Amino acid sequence: MKALGAAGLTPGLTAAALGGPAFEPLTRALVLSGGGARGAYEAGIIAGLAAKAGVSDGAPLSPYGIVCGTSIGALNGWFVATGQYTRLRDLWYGISAENLVRLKPQFAAIRDPESGVGNRFASAIRLASLTKNQGALLDSQPVLDWIARHVDPETPLLMPLIWVSTNLTMQRAEYFYMRPRGAPAGVPEEVIASLQLSLGPNTIVRAATADLLHRQLFASAAVPVAWDPVQMPGPDGSIDQYCDGGVASNSPVSFAHAVASAADVILMDPPFEPVTDYTDAVTIGFGVFGTMQRKILATDMRNVYFQSVAKNAFARVTDRRAMPNAEHERELASFMASSVATDLFFMRPKETLPLGAGAFDDEEGIGKAYRIGWYDAFRGFTAYDWKTFDV
Repeated sequence: MKALGAAGLTPGLTAAALGGPAFEPLTRALVLSGGGARGAYEAGIIAGLAAKAGVSDGAPLSPYGIVCGTSIGALNGWFVATGQYTRLRDLWYGISAENLVRLKPQFAAIRDPESGVGNRFASAIRLASLTKNQGALLDSQPVLDWIARHVDPETPLLMPLIWVSTNLTMQRAEYFYMRPRGAPAGVPEEVIASLQLSLGPNTIVRAATADLLHRQLFASAAVPVAWDPVQMPGPDGSIDQYCDGGVASNSPVSFAHAVASAADVILMDPPFEPVTDYTDAVTIGFGVFGTMQRKILATDMRNVYFQSVAKNAFARVTDRRAMPNAEHERELASFMASSVATDLFFMRPKETLPLGAGAFDDEEGIGKAYRIGWYDAFRGFTAYDWKTFDV
C-alpha cells in the first residue's frame, strides 16, 4: 500500500519530465455501490471473491489495496477493510429479523390494521404535512443501534476505507477515510490533487473519527425522506446535515481513479430496464433518484476512462514541438503529475435482483441475492467499454 496505506509516498518523476503521477498508485481498488437491501448481492460477491482468492477472516482481500464505498457499500466496505468476511455473511443472513426499517411512531398507525379509523386519519394528516413538520418517515435509531452493535471503532483496519456522504448544508459530497494503524495521519497532497482533478478543486476529503464513526457511516446511507439527515460536525466544526452519499456518488469510481491503477466496481442493477408502474409518490421518488444515480455513474465511468486514455497518450509524447506553449506545457505537466491511468472493470447482476432496496425484512429475497452475488463472483469482472456500457 503506497498511496493511502501504511507506507509513505514514493517519489515520482518531476513534473517537468512529464512523467508522474507524483506518487505510486495502488495496484487495484474495490468499489462498492449503494443499493439498500440489495447490498446482500454485494456481500455475496465479497464472500465469493474471498473464496476465489483463498482469503480467510483476518487477512486482507487480495488483490485490493483500498475499499471505496457509498451507503450500504460503505457498511459492507467496513467488514472488507477489517477482514470480517464470515461476520458480514452472518449479519446479512440475520438482518431480516432486526426490524431496522420502522416508521416513526406518529406514522405507524397508517400501517397498523388494529388502530382505529381516527388514529389512521390523524397519521395521514401528519404524513401530508411532512414537508412542514418532519424530515423523514423512518426512525433512524434502529439503524444507528445496529451499526453501534456491529461496527467497533477499535477493530484494526487491514486496508484503507473511503466512503461518500452528502453534506446537505453545503450541498456537496464529502469523502471520509480511515487508514490502518501506523499509517500517516493525513491524506497525501498528491492524492488530493489527483482527486480534485477528477471532481473539482473544492473536493473535501476528511478523516473519520472513532467518536463519530457510527454517525459518519450512517450518514452515507441516510436516504432522503426515508431517514432524517444526520447532524454532525462539518470540516470547520459547525454542525451540518448529511444524507445518503448516493445523492452525489452512488459508486465512488472517481476516488478509486485518484489512487489506483485498476478498479473493480460492483453495481446492484442490471442494464436499464424500462419501468412503467409509477403509480404513487414513493415509486416516482425512487425512480427519479435512480435516474440521477445512473446518470452520475455513466458520467463518472466515462470521465475516468477518457482521463486515463489521455494520461496514457500524453505519456507517450516525446516530441517537444507538440507542446510549444510554455503555459500549456505547465498545465500538461500538472495533469501528468496529478492523474492516474485507471483500468475499469465492473460486475452487476444479469437481471433485477429479487428484492427491493428497502426490503431488509425479506429473508428469502436477501438469501437469493446473496447467492446470486456468490456465483457472479466466480463469473468475474467485465472490462469497461464506454461504447457498450449500458447503465
